[in-house]
Formats: sequence, C-alpha cells, structure tokens
Amino acid sequence: MPPVVPPLALREPALPFSPGHFVDAALSRKWLQVAAASALINTSYGTMSYSFSVLVTRSAAGGDLGTGGLAIAFGAGLLVSGIAAIGVGTIADLFGVRRLLAGGSVFGLLGLVLFSFCNEAWQAALVMTFVLGPAMAATFYEPIYVLMNRWFTPGERPRAYGVLTLLSGVSITIFTPLTQYLVEAGGWRTAVRVLGIILVVVGLAVAAVLREPPGNAQPGTARLGFVREMWLGMRSGNVAFWSFSIAFFFAAAAQGGFQFHFIALLESRGFDKSRVAEVIALTGLLSLPLRLLLPASAGRISSVRLLAGCLLLVALAAWVGSTATEWWQVWVYVLIYGSVFGAVFPLRALVTAERFSGEFFGRLIGVQALFLAFARAIGPAAVGLGGESREGYEIAFKICALVLVASCVAMVIVLGRAAPAEKANPH
Repeated sequence: MPPVVPPLALREPALPFSPGHFVDAALSRKWLQVAAASALINTSYGTMSYSFSVLVTRSAAGGDLGTGGLAIAFGAGLLVSGIAAIGVGTIADLFGVRRLLAGGSVFGLLGLVLFSFCNEAWQAALVMTFVLGPAMAATFYEPIYVLMNRWFTPGERPRAYGVLTLLSGVSITIFTPLTQYLVEAGGWRTAVRVLGIILVVVGLAVAAVLREPPGNAQPGTARLGFVREMWLGMRSGNVAFWSFSIAFFFAAAAQGGFQFHFIALLESRGFDKSRVAEVIALTGLLSLPLRLLLPASAGRISSVRLLAGCLLLVALAAWVGSTATEWWQVWVYVLIYGSVFGAVFPLRALVTAERFSGEFFGRLIGVQALFLAFARAIGPAAVGLGGESREGYEIAFKICALVLVASCVAMVIVLGRAAPAEKANPH
C-alpha cells in the first residue's frame, strides 16, 4: 500500500528555510493570507505614512502649509489612529478584519483627496484627525496581527511574522521615490490624489481575498456590549504588559521623531533632497534580510533580546545621523538603520503575542497601538519644533538616541521577569 499523505493542514511544519517549507507555503491558504495582507501594509504605510517624509519638505506640502504645522497635523492623525485602534482591535477580536480593511482603504482615499485641497495647516489637521487617523488604524499592522494569530499556531508565528515582515518591507523603497516623482511631475496635490487611488484599489482587492481561518479560530461575538468588551480587554493587561508598552512608547517616539525628519535635516545641511530621497529609499531594501531572519529566529533566540539589539542599533543610527555632513556618513546611517528598523515593530508584536496572547490579543495590541500613536505623534512634533535649525536637529537626534538606549534597558528588565503567555495568561 502506498503511504498515506496527510492533508496539508495536518502536516508537520517544515523547517523555516527548507525547500519543503516554501512548497507548503505556496500551496497553503493561510500563507496566501500573509501575501495579501503584506500588499495592503506596503500600500497603507506608503501612502499615509512614508509619503509624508517627502510631503513635509518645503518643496512639497510643507512649503504651502508649513513644515512644523504639517508635522503637528500628521501627529494629530496618528493620535486619533491610536485612539481608534482600541475599537479596531475589539472589532477584529469579535467580528474579523475584512470590513475593517475595506472601510479603512475607502476612508484613506477620502482623507488623501481632502488633504490635497488644504490651504492651511489647521485644515490639514482636521483632515488628518477625523479621516486619515481612523483610516490608519484600520489598515496598518494591528488588525493584520490579529488575523495572523488566528491563522498560525504559537510555534508557527515567528516564521509567519518573519515572512509577513519580509513581504511588507518594500513600502519605503517604493513610496518614498514614487511620492518624490509624483510631486515633481504634477505637484504635491496631484501626487496625494494619485496615492489615494492606489490605496483604495489595493485595499479593496486585498479585503476581497482575505478570509478568516476555519474552525475554532473564528472571531467571537460581543457578550457584554461593545464598549464593555473594549474595557474588558484593557483590564486584561498585567503590570508587565503596561510596563513594556510604556517603555516601547518612548522608543517608538524617539525612532519616529528622527526618521520623520531625516530628509529635512539633510536638506537643512545643503544635501540634494531628490538624491536623499533615493538613498533613504534603499533602507527598505537593506531591511529585507533581517525582516525575515530576526522574527523567524525568535524560536531559537529570545525575541526580547532580538528586539533590544535592534533598538540599540537604531539608537546608533540616530547618533550617526545627528552629525551627518558628508555623503559617507549618510551611507553609514542608511546601512545601520536600514538593516534593522524593519524588524522592530514586528518583533514588538511577536513579543506581545508570546507574553500576552489570548482571547483579548486584538484589544491588547490595540492598546499598544494607542501608545504607539502617541509616540509617533509626539516624536515628529517634538523634533520638528526643536529642529528648525541645523543645531536644533543635531541636539534632537542625539536626545532620540539616548531615549532609545534607556527604553531598551527598561524593556529587558521588565520582560525578563514576565512569564510566557501560556503560563501567565489564563485565557
């Protein structure tokens, strides 16, 4: 009798980088979800986040709306995205993510089109706050993490997060030079409208492809009312969760602050902004190997140590960037930052899944998204307010580096005392 071959879903997982793994991945429905989700992540971050590092410059929207005012408006949108993320996480826990992604894409198109008609910074702030903020919450990583946790077992998640991060790693490489090209070709207003069209086309297509996993992994139903379900999820976080989230908040604020303003810093030092945009776009390509290897290695190396190592290298990049006056220094920054920045946030989500997973995971990751939204808002705004001069940027970047180091130490101490989710979380 020929040997019985078990169905694909019942086979033992292949080694992460073996030929059998890639064959199984290509044939597995759940890995198709990863590929589809990565397309939306690339597009949402590219159109509503990375594009603003170009739009904030004086030759784009920053020239009409003011660099500082636009940075504050962008921060306002991020704040609202974090507030909305708790509700988004609750919806993802209870009802799934497909409608979130479709609705967020439509909202993103609307917000970008409205932004293209803004003539004052306060108008941009209103659009970012009430339209683009909710769109970010519904289309960024957090809803996707909830879906990935349903499709993959705890043993499979490091590999899944690694593949998701790898496939999502070309956003900055595509959208930074694309935004610069669109601005130069037709002006920043036309560029923003084109980005909105790209977002809604990709978002609706991905929402049509994604599926919730079968069986016991289906999302649940609201038992206590939506608001009480949100509150129940927030209360499920323990001291270690809140401490880790606060420490990562400071790290994310520092990272987001200097990343957002790096092109503007170099522009203030006389660098050609078009060439700078092309060079910074390479950070996405440089990040690709470790986007896969670091999360996928979490099964053999502590994910906490991996995250700490990445944050220390990000701090080094901030310090190098603070003193960059020659092209070789820019390239050193790109090499250091580009190699690790793409793994930081997936490793954060993986640490959260390992230590605090359970039926409230979507709500907990939503709470973290609120912290991160405040971080992403405060970081660029703080650096922008203090960085109108060359000296101001240098001081702000060095402060960011020191904050990253301190946050890294705090996270290692906190998470070294936290038990894995299977032992610490009764859910």
